[in-house]
Amino acid sequence: MNFTWADYKTEYASLVDSWLDDTAVRMTGIEDGFDDEWRATLDEAKNFPGCKDFCKIVSENGVPFAAVKYGFYQNNATVSVIIVDPAQRGKGRGTAVLRELVANVNALVGEKVDKFDAVVFPSNASSQRAFEKAGFVFDYAHEDGDALYYSFKIGD
Repeated sequence: MNFTWADYKTEYASLVDSWLDDTAVRMTGIEDGFDDEWRATLDEAKNFPGCKDFCKIVSENGVPFAAVKYGFYQNNATVSVIIVDPAQRGKGRGTAVLRELVANVNALVGEKVDKFDAVVFPSNASSQRAFEKAGFVFDYAHEDGDALYYSFKIGD
């Protein structure tokens, strides 16, 4: 792998929160801080036996530049959040993280993954482009128009 993938810990909270500028908050919906988002995910997962949730801090040369939250259930992984340091946006970093995640997901999850899904806000054109450049394909828009769904089949 080109990047270092570390498990998210509360010690990263202030760093990731510093990446939650107005654009990131609008595009992720995370308003109360990343640590609260992660804790809410873990609490919700207790209602879904067999579901595993992961949150990774992605670094290059010892410098963290992205946070990725994804889950795993029945051989399917779902990317729910990717946040890139504002200083690193627009440079293909999100696409690179997604490509590396897809290429190494079995090792990162510890189980066989057959398919990835992703949910993106319709107003988040940069995330849409990142997922598409990483090989995800648009599946459908939610009926109320508040979400776009993408997928990636492992091995495609």
